[in-house]
Amino acid sequence: MARRRLSEAIRWQIIGMHATGASFKAIGRQLGYHYTVISRLVRKHRQTGAVKDRPQSGRPRVTSEREDRAFLRIIRREPFSTSTVLKRAWLPNRHLSTRTVRNRLKAAGMAARRVIKRPRLTEDHKRRRLAWCLARQRWNLRTWRRIHWSDESRFLLHVTDGRLRVWRHRNTAYTPRNIRQTVPFGGGSVMVWGCISHDCKLDLVTVRGNLTGDQYMRHVLEPVVVTHFDNHPLATRPVYMDDNARPHRSRAVVDYLQNNAVTTLPWPAMSPDLNPLEHVWDILGRRIQALQPPVQTLRELEAALHREWLQVTREQIRRLTGGMRRRVDAVIRARGGFTRY
Repeated sequence: MARRRLSEAIRWQIIGMHATGASFKAIGRQLGYHYTVISRLVRKHRQTGAVKDRPQSGRPRVTSEREDRAFLRIIRREPFSTSTVLKRAWLPNRHLSTRTVRNRLKAAGMAARRVIKRPRLTEDHKRRRLAWCLARQRWNLRTWRRIHWSDESRFLLHVTDGRLRVWRHRNTAYTPRNIRQTVPFGGGSVMVWGCISHDCKLDLVTVRGNLTGDQYMRHVLEPVVVTHFDNHPLATRPVYMDDNARPHRSRAVVDYLQNNAVTTLPWPAMSPDLNPLEHVWDILGRRIQALQPPVQTLRELEAALHREWLQVTREQIRRLTGGMRRRVDAVIRARGGFTRY
């Protein structure tokens, strides 16, 4: 049975009753406490003049400061490990609880947070990214606004977000309203191609099936890109950017662009953070998921993508393309590594 704690009001009442001449046993019988509790309280008041409990040291720590520093070094080496794995790697011959591990993590200011996913970068990728950015570090907005950024993106009909959470009571995990229903492969997908620049936004193109070099020329370059570029004088002709996807680098596509006087921007591999169009895809994805009622068929998804593409404003695009110098500087500071973009 847990001991009843004396409230501060009761403690002062005991001191007052003892000051009037009441004995320890009489006070204990009247208030329902053992007389030794009364005597200890009175003795504490005589010694300190107070009735509050003294500060207590609490339970002694099971690890030393040196062992805690060793634990932080393990965390820096293995940040994706669970508390159980960390416990075994930290002090394998010591009986520790996972609660102790979590307490040390909390004391160090660490918490389990969302993982940022980025393409795998080799040392060669980093060198090429850094060289690309150093060569364009001095470009101003007048130069960047000539670049036409292009890319393809695939949108699932039913997006499954691994970070989704549900508010529910215990033992209600299998209640139908708490279950998120899924379908294989997201129920199908729609691939689209888009292109933006600081001053314009080209038509969105739906890609049927898998993109090939021939399809890229017939459905994207010829009707959209070359037609748009032909409206510019050669002196102010834009520069076309596409990534290193296999259809973009086929011999037929390269020859077609050269024959139509389309200048392309060399592109370092694994560099989606340098393409502002990636953020436009993110805008479209969030808008599609927020639609009410949600899209139910691939045809509805395709129509919604084209509709939302038209709703992307020039101001939104210019905020992205106007920040290219910041993106380049971020890659240089990271020596070709990962950035926040």
